[in-house]
Amino acid sequence: MEDENGQIAGTHSVSAGLDYPGVGPEHSWLKDIGRANYVSVTDDEAMEGFRKLTRVEGIMPALETAHAVAYAIKLAATMDKDQTVVINVSGRGDKDINTVAKLEGIEI
Repeated sequence: MEDENGQIAGTHSVSAGLDYPGVGPEHSWLKDIGRANYVSVTDDEAMEGFRKLTRVEGIMPALETAHAVAYAIKLAATMDKDQTVVINVSGRGDKDINTVAKLEGIEI
């Protein structure tokens, strides 16, 4: 991500782990050769993924993982019932509880 002057552009995400715009050129290369596909979800979608995984499975994911959960929910809706989605649930959501509470309007 860069601005009109070729400088690294600022980013925003509810997840501190995803709020980092500087990555190596390997990602561009992997995308160009078809080995990687990059997608995004909004903060609101990530929070919905957080809520669903927490309520349905009792797993409180880190906000980084909640982004993957949100995309997996969208992707699953386009798949056949015999197909499988795998998500690596890395990190723990309890470290993000203050951020989640603030976004949900809950005072701790």
